[in-house]
Amino acid sequence: MANRNNLTTSIRWIARISGSLILAFLLFFVLAYAFGEEESSDGFRNTAEIISFVFFPISTVLGLGLALKWEGLGGIITVIGMIGLFITRPDLLGNFYMAIPIIPGALYTAYWVMTKNK
Repeated sequence: MANRNNLTTSIRWIARISGSLILAFLLFFVLAYAFGEEESSDGFRNTAEIISFVFFPISTVLGLGLALKWEGLGGIITVIGMIGLFITRPDLLGNFYMAIPIIPGALYTAYWVMTKNK
């Protein structure tokens, strides 16, 4: 029983640390883009770009932010958002770095499943 508690605690803290780092990184770039002074930005060119933007970074930021309070909800939103991104943009599947945000989302979801049954 103590090993299971140690495992769940470790999963939770790994998810929190990695998720917080990714959240800070994404928020920095989203805010820099939103408040940047570049005049060359044309906005979104089509609906596919808007859908991709909703899946990443919006759902990822929302999911990782919510996961700090509600692990299950935030983890599921993050994982679904990343899966949605890969469905709408299959060209990103070859990029390992784009898959990194799914790791804390999956860890939050695993933690929630493990602690839900107690």
